[in-house]
Formats: sequence, structure tokens, C-alpha cells
Amino acid sequence: MDRHRKKPADNGIRHPERHVMTLTDRYVAATLRSVPADARDDIDRELRGSITDAVDAKVEAGTEPAAAEVAVLTDLGDPDRLAAGLAGRSLYLIGPELFLGWRRLLKGLLWIALLPGIAVLALDIIDGSSAGAAIGGAVWSTVMVALQIAFWTTLVYAVLERSGRRRENPAGAWSVDNLPDTDEDRGISLVETVFSVGVALILIVAALLQREFSAYRDAGGAPIQMLDVDLWSFWMPALLGVLGLTIVLDIAKYAIGRWTTVLAAVNTVLNILFVVPLMWLATSGRLFEAAYFDAEFPGDGTEAMRLFTQAVIAIAVVVAAWEVGAGWLKVLRSPSRTGLPPLVGAH
Repeated sequence: MDRHRKKPADNGIRHPERHVMTLTDRYVAATLRSVPADARDDIDRELRGSITDAVDAKVEAGTEPAAAEVAVLTDLGDPDRLAAGLAGRSLYLIGPELFLGWRRLLKGLLWIALLPGIAVLALDIIDGSSAGAAIGGAVWSTVMVALQIAFWTTLVYAVLERSGRRRENPAGAWSVDNLPDTDEDRGISLVETVFSVGVALILIVAALLQREFSAYRDAGGAPIQMLDVDLWSFWMPALLGVLGLTIVLDIAKYAIGRWTTVLAAVNTVLNILFVVPLMWLATSGRLFEAAYFDAEFPGDGTEAMRLFTQAVIAIAVVVAAWEVGAGWLKVLRSPSRTGLPPLVGAH
């Protein structure tokens, strides 16, 4: 060997040895991508250390290094599942603690979906539609309402699942306290929830249907609406949105299992957001369509609309006051007399 061979000239270019990713590198990278950034360094070190120890143990037992690495990573399983465990995330939409309540409520609420379908069927028949068209419209309405009920119910439960909220007595720790009608002040019954959701849904559906179905027609043949047509530019969508939020609130109350300070506060705000605009629209003569009452009560439509408006205002105020008062009363009773935490999600 010629020891006087000239070394290649240093041209200033570095040629670092390229790092080839091993199976362990790929596994750790796949795991870390689903882990919060502030925890990745610690998990990286711990995971690599655990894998190295496990591989070394298998090698010492006589397994080839490559086969040992494959066996260890296979035993660890899907890196996404491992990352979820390390990050404390659930891998299910609704877990066992909330599933039974979700299923029980959904089964009760889905019966409500039949009401819009029946209403559409009856109105189509009265309006002179064919039997096929009437049945088709009824089925379509029922399916659409059922899908909305299923979506919002599942969404509320999924949010509660991921936010750490739980019922006081989850399915896995059932006790006689879960029996119905033992302490109504502590719980939210299924019947109460279905009734509340049903009333709100009926109001929403009635407001929408009265745009297309009416016993009276104008000169152009268009249906005369009971509600003022100008409301649909802003106020009616806003009021219907508030009713939709009350449905979500009712579902959340049932899922949590009791009234809380937060729920009572939200309930108060929603009632104010509904009743105050309704009263203002009613007293300013902007809630109902005068032409409808003129058609319903020829020669006395103005007086009939005035009396009907007063009745609507009185009912809305009484119902809102009852809802708000009952909610806060149950909040005041529950924590002090049962020992339950007063806030949502408290453990």
C-alpha cells in the first residue's frame, strides 16, 4: 500500500453520512404526530428507551435484532392508538359512561320526528296533493327531522365526552339512586326532556310550514302567512335559532343529569333572547300578518289580531318566567341538600 498516496483535496464541501430511518424511527415519528407538541420530547425519549430495552431483552434471549425490533413494535400496536393513550384522548365518539343515556334519550326524541311528517301529510292532503306526493313529503320531513335530532343529540354527548363531563352515577357505577321518580329535583327526566324538545320543535316546524300551507290565499294564489313576511329577513331566523339552541340545552341537561349554575344561566339568557324580541315585535304590530286575520275574521280582523297578540305575549312571559325560575330553584336545591357539585363538570 502506497503510504505516499495523495489525499483528495479538501474542497470545503461536507459529505455527512445520510441517516436511514429505522422501523423504530418511523414508529416513534408516527406516534409523536398525534401528541401535543409540548410533550413530544419527553415521550420521544421514554418511548425510544422502552423500545430499546425491549429489543435488547429479546436479542439477549436469542432473537435476531431485526426480528426483535419487529416483534416489539408489533406488540406496541397502532401508533395512533398508543398516542391517544399517552395524550389521554378517547378513541370512541360516546363512551360507556354516557352511551346508555344517549341511547335512551335518542330513542325518546326520535318519536318526535313523526309529528312534522304527520303535519305535512295532513296539510298536503288538505291542499289537494296526490296521495303519493303527500306520503313522499311526509316521509322526507320525518327523515330530515330525525337526522337533525340524531345529529344534535350525538354532538352534545360527544362534546360532553371529550370535555370530561359525566353524570353523577355513570353506567358502570349504577345504584338505586338512578331509579326514576325517586328525587325529581336532582335529575332531568326523559319525559321532561322529550316534552321540552317536542314543544320547541313543533314551534319551529309550525313557523316553517305556515309559509307554504295556509287556509287562505291572496289574489295571486299565494298562501297568506300568519306571521309577518318581513320577519324572515332577520327576526324569524334569529328566533328559530334561539329555539334550536334551547333544544341543544335540553339535550345537554339530560346528558349531564341535573341542573347546574351554568345551565341555569344559559337557560335564562336564551329565554330573554326569545321573549324580549317577541314582545317588541308583538307590541309594535310586526309579529303577525294583518291580512291573515282579516281573512279569518272578516270585518273584525284588527281586534282579533290585537287579542291574539296579547295572548301570545302573556303565554310567552309566563312560560319564560316559569322556565327560568324552575331552573334556578333546582340549582339552589341540588348542591346544598344533596352534596352534588354546583358546576358543570365538577367531580
